[in-house]
Amino acid sequence: MKLQPVAYIFLGFLSAVAAYFIHAAFKYTRMISGIFLSLVYKPAFENFSSGLSEKITILDSSDREVEALFVENKGSRKVLIFCHESGAPKESWEKYAHFIPGSGFHILSVDLQKPSTALAENSLSQWPTREDVERLLTVIRWAKGSLGADVKVVLFGVSNGADIALGASFADPAVVAVVADGLFSMKEIFRDYIRKWAPILVKPSLFGDKHPDWIVNLFTDLGFWYSQKKSGAEFVDVEKLLRKKHVPILMIHGGVDDYAPGTHQAFLEKINSDRKSLERFVVPNARHNQAVVVAKGAYEEKIINFLEKS
Repeated sequence: MKLQPVAYIFLGFLSAVAAYFIHAAFKYTRMISGIFLSLVYKPAFENFSSGLSEKITILDSSDREVEALFVENKGSRKVLIFCHESGAPKESWEKYAHFIPGSGFHILSVDLQKPSTALAENSLSQWPTREDVERLLTVIRWAKGSLGADVKVVLFGVSNGADIALGASFADPAVVAVVADGLFSMKEIFRDYIRKWAPILVKPSLFGDKHPDWIVNLFTDLGFWYSQKKSGAEFVDVEKLLRKKHVPILMIHGGVDDYAPGTHQAFLEKINSDRKSLERFVVPNARHNQAVVVAKGAYEEKIINFLEKS
């Protein structure tokens, strides 16, 4: 059967559209990923001096050193392991968790600071990686070996430290709960950047100023994959983890958080499948990781009550 001229025109149009999407997939995935990987989160500088803790060095399975701070609580069978935010030192545990030893916990604060890489100074420091999770698991194993195999472990993370803590909670049965202050999804941040930059960068745009969700999700998955390939790092996929059955989580956010805004927080709650194991605490006037500053008393009370139930 011989095709009519209109059929050739239609096939040509489809070929052109397919070629455009392939071109856009390569070009704009690289472009958006480049912007994403170049971001460096710089929290406000604070001078921490932890006089309550002892510095220790733990060796992982490859004899690489993992530094930590340790506060012993003699006779206790439970330990809280703190994971600091990007740009903060391990001493920052006192800002968020100074009251925890009074509840009968040992304290371990893990050094998660990354060295500079070829990509940029402090590159990738704000993004949670599998390497970070492995460092935390090394410290959990040390705690079980030093404090007893039956020790109960609570993980307390701030910002990317919260993501790292969530990732580690699936890998060791000793973990009984997670306090996640400023938990975020890299993929949701990626979606926000695509919605912001695509109307500016994508020329010509078939969708105008508003790209449909399926396009945003497609380029998010491509960008997440390409960012891992380019950086050589495996990132923690918070969305994938929240869709699984998990230990009890206390998810803390600020009401005016511009890093993980209200829509981001609502999205995390929506995709969470283990609803009985997720508790939320939102401080209305707090920014990212500032709930402890804005509502110190309520912050401490909420965490203590959560730990008593875990």
